[in-house]
Amino acid sequence: MLIGFAGCLRGMQCGRSALAVGEATTSAVVTSIVLIVVSDSFITYLLYR
Repeated sequence: MLIGFAGCLRGMQCGRSALAVGEATTSAVVTSIVLIVVSDSFITYLLYR
């Protein structure tokens, strides 16, 4: 769900050129990795609290 959210978010902000699509893809990957790490940390904190 987080990966889909990041992909849709960055896809909607994308421009019309090939360069803009490449940058949006890179940004979506980075955003999804950050969201996964943050959510994993939050879940770990809740379970081991």
